[in-house]
Amino acid sequence: MHNDNLLFADIANRGCFKLWKSDKRQRKPMHKNVLFNFFLIQYWHMQKISHNNITLTAFQKPKEKEIDFLKSNYNFHPLVIDELAHPTFHPKVENYQDHTLLIVRFPQFDRSRNEVKASEIDFIITKDELVLFQYNDFDALETLVKELSVEEPLRDEFFKSNTNFLLYKILTHLFRSLFPQLDHIIKKVDELEHKIFKGKQEELVSEISLYRREAIDFKRIVGPNVKILEEIKENPAEFFGEDIAPYFHELHTVNSRLISLIESQTETLLVLHETNESILSNKISNIMKVLTMFSVIIFPLTFFAAVWGMNVENMPLVGHPYDFWVLISMMGAGTFIMLMIFKMKKWI
Repeated sequence: MHNDNLLFADIANRGCFKLWKSDKRQRKPMHKNVLFNFFLIQYWHMQKISHNNITLTAFQKPKEKEIDFLKSNYNFHPLVIDELAHPTFHPKVENYQDHTLLIVRFPQFDRSRNEVKASEIDFIITKDELVLFQYNDFDALETLVKELSVEEPLRDEFFKSNTNFLLYKILTHLFRSLFPQLDHIIKKVDELEHKIFKGKQEELVSEISLYRREAIDFKRIVGPNVKILEEIKENPAEFFGEDIAPYFHELHTVNSRLISLIESQTETLLVLHETNESILSNKISNIMKVLTMFSVIIFPLTFFAAVWGMNVENMPLVGHPYDFWVLISMMGAGTFIMLMIFKMKKWI
């Protein structure tokens, strides 16, 4: 594997030189990071960005060959390699002799399926290099890595101190990228609040349930990050050093704001759900009230029709010249009496 890596590096460097020459003829200078990453992405699903003696190595949707690459080229603890081989499904931070493993989870909206999925990012922090593993699609991270590979002012901002500061900048960017997603839920909650009193309660039942699920999933994914950030904030020297404490305090504040906002929306959606159910229940009660009154009002009609419809001898009024009109009058009188009773009881 090691020889294969040396051979690939030689091919990649020669390829970068050829691309640079070709691009130079076209008067379109390209950064070395862009050229070398072209080959890394094609072969290893990996991007490597170096600046100010700091390196960011990003693996996207790693497979077995990427894990083998880590084993051959990095001296990471075997437990770290085991963690990277598959998603962990919960945040964690662990310190080893010369590197630290940090696992953070971020909610991502899947528009095609109308659901929120968790995107796990694993960070391995060493003195001079930050290695990250991305297991799912995460537009904010992918865009950031691309921008870092081509925009030198952005690299100056992110790579100006050390790997701990680079980690802080990336986490801040990713956490702040969640606010527009949260705005989507807030906007929908406002729309539901306006719709709920416009007579469309039946249509809103499934819509409210959908956004409640999104809000709950968002909170379920982002909530556990608080414990990890608190642990780092309270014991910074154990993981990264005292100088990182203020930065992780800010990250903890940002994450807490996210949780506070989503909890507020979850509670609002619960209230809207209960309000919608109450309005629907009241509408059903009114319908049942009308149907009940209708059945009671026609009871006299049914009663007289049933009695005088029996096939018996000596039935009163049968054969009388005005028997039909007498029965109609009796039915009308019974209906009128029932209506008056309902009116007196203020049921109608």
